[in-house]
Amino acid sequence: MRERKYPMTPATYASQSAAEQPILWLGMSGFAPQQRSVLEASLALPGLAHWRVCPFGDADAWWVNGAKVRVMPDGNLKVAAGLPTERALHLNLNEVDRPVAFAAPLASADFEPRYTFDPVSEASIHVVLRQFESWLWLVRAQFVLGAQIIKRGAELRHCIYHVSYGGKLLAVLDFQHGKAALSPRVHPVSLWEAQWDKRPKGAGGLPESFVHSTPGQLAWAYARRTDKDILPQRYRTETIYYRHVPGVPLRWLRDSQLMVLRELSAESGTMDALRQRTGLPVGRMEHDLTCLYYAGSITTTRAKAAAPLAARHDSQLNSSGLGFDSLLSSGAPADPQYDLTAPVLLQPGECFR
Repeated sequence: MRERKYPMTPATYASQSAAEQPILWLGMSGFAPQQRSVLEASLALPGLAHWRVCPFGDADAWWVNGAKVRVMPDGNLKVAAGLPTERALHLNLNEVDRPVAFAAPLASADFEPRYTFDPVSEASIHVVLRQFESWLWLVRAQFVLGAQIIKRGAELRHCIYHVSYGGKLLAVLDFQHGKAALSPRVHPVSLWEAQWDKRPKGAGGLPESFVHSTPGQLAWAYARRTDKDILPQRYRTETIYYRHVPGVPLRWLRDSQLMVLRELSAESGTMDALRQRTGLPVGRMEHDLTCLYYAGSITTTRAKAAAPLAARHDSQLNSSGLGFDSLLSSGAPADPQYDLTAPVLLQPGECFR
């Protein structure tokens, strides 16, 4: 995916500051604890996205300590561990699908990274973060549309909308068939200010040049990146049931979310019971359940729950009910690639949104 470049006028910055900004996740490799602390303290970037550090495999973008990089005979990079809990990292830059920046100095002159930065210069750090935000334009655009889908809720059911700004079509959202598409030239700020026009049946065709998605994936993109509490209260007290596989790519799922799905597919339970069974902290459990709720994977209505584990196949959906999950579900079969028998470990080349 090519980096997007947008002119940033004072009015654009003001508009971005006024709107809710997404959390973008940063992974680090090869940095000693003190180096990581200094870098984390430099992440605040007023007016744009909120950057936070997360496990390396879960991140939207990566920082790698260039001093720990060695070029292997096959051309791949080996990054020596910077923490006692880390393992050496092997990277094939041709397969990496997110931005990667290398902290200077580089130990090897045998490769030329696209992004570099001075780890002791806050100005240099902020420059590379802005470059990352431009590269991650699609993630930021999905966040905006997801926020509006969740806010509008049931009014969108069975409808088709064209989202436009200044006479230009930015997105098509088809809630009849569970389809969505975004213009590859859309700016996230324009989406906040865009007009939603309800269109008649038959107007849900997705332009081939647009980036295709689903309303459920857009809702997930928002739930994954907001600090707002958007989990319905009943999920904190009532019994939670497994409903069907999430309507998002497998690589988007964290290990903890797969663990929750595995537990629920075996036996329903309350949030407190799930915490005891998984050992997950409260904040992580709430966040994982929020994402899984907006992906249509869980329910507190027993009649909507999946059949017992022995009597069903995980790739088969149950009939949609009248809750938010039915708004985002097209009724089509889910991706059959999921295996909920155990959590999986993401490889460095996989994209995690």
